[in-house]
Amino acid sequence: MLTDPTTITIDEKAAQAAHKREAYIKSRLRQIRAWNMVGWLLWVLLAMACFWLYQQKPLYLNPAMLAGQVEIGKMPTNEILQLAALGSLIFWGFIALLAAFIFQIYAAMYSERKLIRLVETLHQDDLAKYQSIGTETSVSDSASKNIDQ
Repeated sequence: MLTDPTTITIDEKAAQAAHKREAYIKSRLRQIRAWNMVGWLLWVLLAMACFWLYQQKPLYLNPAMLAGQVEIGKMPTNEILQLAALGSLIFWGFIALLAAFIFQIYAAMYSERKLIRLVETLHQDDLAKYQSIGTETSVSDSASKNIDQ
């Protein structure tokens, strides 16, 4: 029984590549699932920060309340200067920026999940091809053994 050394190394290389791909696919799917938990945590933290800011400094988020306080003269001068410098629109813009950032990561993870599933399908097809080649060579090896005997 003679075996070609190049076919063994090619099969071994293909098997190693298949194992590396499988490990990569599993790790990326695990990271995508982990992002779902982290993403929900970030949404909750953003909502809590907005709620806390509204409870502590409602003038930063409510321009109508700010205008009413300025009109009746109840605003301290230093707070008027802070709000004039910062403005409630900047706070809302920052909140929208954070929300857009979180949403963008969700969209990227969704796209990557679709890509990983495609790679996984191709990987399964590749494994099936190598398994069929492996069974053909084992059948031919057993046939050659029977002939030799």
